[in-house]
Amino acid sequence: MCGIAGAIGTDRDRCERALSPMLACQSHRGPDDEGRHTIASGSSVVALGQRRLAIIDLSPAGHQPMIDRDTGDAVVYNGELYNYLELRAELEREGHTFTGHSDTQVVLKAISHWGDGAIDRFCGMFAIAHYRAKDQTLLLARDSVGIKPLYTARGNGMFLFASEVRAILNSGTVSREVDRRGLAGLLAYGAVQEPCTFFKEVRPFPAGYMQRERASDWSSGHIGSPARFWQFPAVDMSIDHGDAIERLRHTLDVSIREHLISDVPIGVFLSSGLDSTIVAGLAARHSPSINTFTVAFEEAPDLSEGDMAARTAAAFGLPHQEIQIGAAEAEATCGEWMRSLDQPSMDGLNVYVVSGAVKRAGMTVAISGQGGDEVFGGYPSFADVPRMMRLHQRARIIPGAMHGAAAWALSRGKSSAVRAKIRDVLRTNGSLTDLYLQRRRTASTRQLRELGIDAHAWGLTDQFMPPEAVDALGVDNTDPIWGVSKLESMFYMGNMLLRDGDANGMAHSLEIRVPMLDRRVLDAMLPVPGSVRLPQGGHNKQLLRDAFSEFLRPELLAQGKRGFTLPVMRWMRGSMRPMCERSLESLKSLGVLRAEGIDTIWDAFLREPESPIWSRALTLCMLGVYIERNQVTA
Repeated sequence: MCGIAGAIGTDRDRCERALSPMLACQSHRGPDDEGRHTIASGSSVVALGQRRLAIIDLSPAGHQPMIDRDTGDAVVYNGELYNYLELRAELEREGHTFTGHSDTQVVLKAISHWGDGAIDRFCGMFAIAHYRAKDQTLLLARDSVGIKPLYTARGNGMFLFASEVRAILNSGTVSREVDRRGLAGLLAYGAVQEPCTFFKEVRPFPAGYMQRERASDWSSGHIGSPARFWQFPAVDMSIDHGDAIERLRHTLDVSIREHLISDVPIGVFLSSGLDSTIVAGLAARHSPSINTFTVAFEEAPDLSEGDMAARTAAAFGLPHQEIQIGAAEAEATCGEWMRSLDQPSMDGLNVYVVSGAVKRAGMTVAISGQGGDEVFGGYPSFADVPRMMRLHQRARIIPGAMHGAAAWALSRGKSSAVRAKIRDVLRTNGSLTDLYLQRRRTASTRQLRELGIDAHAWGLTDQFMPPEAVDALGVDNTDPIWGVSKLESMFYMGNMLLRDGDANGMAHSLEIRVPMLDRRVLDAMLPVPGSVRLPQGGHNKQLLRDAFSEFLRPELLAQGKRGFTLPVMRWMRGSMRPMCERSLESLKSLGVLRAEGIDTIWDAFLREPESPIWSRALTLCMLGVYIERNQVTA
């Protein structure tokens, strides 16, 4: 786990000068070591760098950039390769030798031996830059669903890449001009939507893709398009309930076992939910002394999951620690979180708080149950979107001019925000994708227009998405459960949860692993038909419940959904109010959004602090802090 960076150009000094501040900016991602290596590649120069968080093989044998003395190939790599022992054994049978036991050596030798096709054999989370000496080419690759980040840009005659957006900005060669499409996505969904970032000149390298080009082509811009090595599997109607259970029990057990490999302290995020309970139960089989952690808010004991989590840990025979967070500490942490963001997001505060607490408890790696909701149907959207499809079918007879009245009737007794959402739902085209996006929206079309955002004028779809993000989805109405699973995985998980999980964990030098998103689990479970994943009359995550019923006590199954929550809305109206209102002034001064629209949202929050409007107000406040701290320009 680490932060990587690179600069490719024709001027050695310029590339190395750009690399240094990119690495310095990512010191939190790798406090244990720093490495740099510059390669003369024909008329170009390739400068590679890494900040290391040592997890597997703590010795200098794991140092990066790693160079193969036999071939001259080089690699910088961020992530973990969980099947590296299996691949290493195969490479040893082919005559390769290894010093030390890091997975980075396996990445380097596997690509050198098998070519770029090796990427398709990697089960893990990764962002990789591999230089091949014999043909002076550079490969970039990012894992299947984008667990690890990778960003690229061009500036001052160079091609740049890094693990964080701010690292590229810190190179001093790239404009800080805001990308209006990225801003619109943030305000519509709570997170910037790929293929945008918050900055016009910085782009994410797409998940599940790889691209190899000559070094001179990277720097000149004469490059092709990345090639997909993984895609969301299609539905396989031959898979029945028994097959699905067998696949799930095997692949998730293998994934958990390999995710436990570590040379540093490792723990499990344990809540009272199904996902983390199952992860802890499987982990206990392979590592009976692994530590489990629950974080609770002292001022809300009724919302605490501590008692239930403690009983779960005891049932599995695992050591458990409940970490209490006081109001003063949590409130101070909220400000720290806003100032630490790599990209603005309305989500991630909980992960930031929990990661900091677990790191202070002595852990370097934490295992999370992330992915269970998206793969196995845990979100309300799995029921809501099919219901919205049926509602839209019936509402076709309502003339467009009457949508406002219909929304009023359907939302009687609800907030104005709910009424606006229903109106927008009635105005969609009725496709599963449009209805899903509308379901995930955090701001209505009217609210966004009041902020001065015009979807078409800003080059976006009616749902305020970049058209290229939805054009090739391949989602239809045939299997709504499969379709919602794909959409949740690509948009909500990919654009918010995974990005925020990585950034907020690494802000504390904590690696977060997500075994439910292992490539083998995804390949086995995503083709399962919706009727098997969520059978009619069943519960959410029915397959998980059936496959691992031995871990799920009746009291756990009987409880309602709970979670570690912080009273941010109360702080925003209290001690944080001066900071929030200053940040809103900074946001207005950027001149991209209408000041009147900003004031409307803030005033509505003050009137209805318990309504969904509070999250929009928080997003605007966070955005103002981010703009000021990162010197964003219009």
